[in-house]
Amino acid sequence: MIGLLLVAGSAVLFLLGYWGRCNAEDLVPVSLDADERARRTRVLRRGSLACCAVAMLFLIASIGAFF
Repeated sequence: MIGLLLVAGSAVLFLLGYWGRCNAEDLVPVSLDADERARRTRVLRRGSLACCAVAMLFLIASIGAFF
């Protein structure tokens, strides 16, 4: 049961991270100056990469939970 929850959580986090990485520039307000906009875009991309990394850890933990 715990393994299935970890797999589901992994899928949600991975999809959220992938979506965030693809749409990072669109999520930053246009009203900011160019430097601040670039900085916030990098922050969003870094956060989405962290979501994908945690998703992989959940996936590895789910494999361990099944065995």
